Amino acid sequence: MTVDKFDGEYLEHRKIGLEKFLHRVASHPTLHDDNIFKAFLMKGEEWKEVADSTDFRAKNEGFLKGMAASYQLKHCDPRFSELRTYAEELESRINAVLKVTQNIAAKQRLAYNSYKDLAKTFSDWSAIEKSLNIPLQKIGHHLDNLEGAGNVLLLEEDVKFCENMREYANYAYSLKDFIRKYELLQYKIEVLESTIEAKKAGLFMLGKPEAGEDVVAVEPGKSNLTNMFKATPQQKEARRSKLHQELSDAEEALGPAQYDLEQFVSEAELEIKRWKKDKFSSLKDALRMYAKLQLQHSQQGAQCWEAVSAAVKPAAV
Repeated sequence: MTVDKFDGEYLEHRKIGLEKFLHRVASHPTLHDDNIFKAFLMKGEEWKEVADSTDFRAKNEGFLKGMAASYQLKHCDPRFSELRTYAEELESRINAVLKVTQNIAAKQRLAYNSYKDLAKTFSDWSAIEKSLNIPLQKIGHHLDNLEGAGNVLLLEEDVKFCENMREYANYAYSLKDFIRKYELLQYKIEVLESTIEAKKAGLFMLGKPEAGEDVVAVEPGKSNLTNMFKATPQQKEARRSKLHQELSDAEEALGPAQYDLEQFVSEAELEIKRWKKDKFSSLKDALRMYAKLQLQHSQQGAQCWEAVSAAVKPAAV
C-alpha cells in the first residue's frame, strides 16, 4: 500500500511502532545492556560513533562470509534441524498472510476511493435536483467521511498489524541465521576432528617401514626407482615434526571450540524458550488487532449506509 512517508499521521504511527520495538529490545535480558542500544537511547547522533567503535561491520562481514560457505555437517543436533524447518515454514506462512492481507487492503482502498468518486457524483447531482438537493448533499458528505475514515483504518492496519507481522517474518529469518551460527561452530569442530584424525594417520604411516626399505644392493645395469623416490631420513623427520606440530595445534584448538559450542547451545536453549513465550503473546495481540480493525471497517460502513438511508427517508406526514 502506497502512503506519504512524510504525512504527520503516518509519522506518528511509525513513532508508536518504533517505541514498541525499543520496549521489546529493552526487555531482552541481553540486548538491554548492549552498548550500541544504550548509546542510541542516550547519545543522539553520537550513537553511530559508538557503533562504529565496536568494529561490528568487520565482524558482520566475517560472519556473512561464513554464512555463504557451503558445507555438509556429519552430525547435527536434531533440535536445531527441527528449528530450521520450523523457521522456514514460519517465514513462509507469515509472508503468505502478509500477501493476502495486503491484497485485501488494496481492494479496500480501491473501494474507499470509489466511494469518494461516488460522493462527488451525488454532490454534483444535487445541483440540478431542488427537491433532493439536501439529501443528495448529505449522501455525498457521508460517503466522503467513509472514504477518509476507511483510509485512516488502512494506515493503522499497516502500522499495527502488518509491521508486527513483518517483524516476525524477520524473526524467522534471524532464527535461520541463529541456526547457521550453530552449524558454523559444529563445522569448526568437525574440521578439527578430521584434521586430528588425518595427522594421526599420517604419523602412523611414517612409522611403518616402506616397501624395499631393507634392500641395499642393486643389480648391475639396473636402476632402483623405488630408492630414487624414497624419502630420506631427514625428510621423514621433517614431515614427522610438522605433523606433530599440526596435530598439537588442532588438539589445542579443539577444546575451546567445543566449549564455544556448548556455551552457544546452552544460551540458545534459554533464548529460544524466551522467544517462543513472547512470540505467542505478541502474535495473539497482532491477530486481535487485525480482527478489531476489520470490525471497525464493517461498523463504519454500516454507520455510513444507515446515515445514507436516513438522509433519503420519507418525511413524516
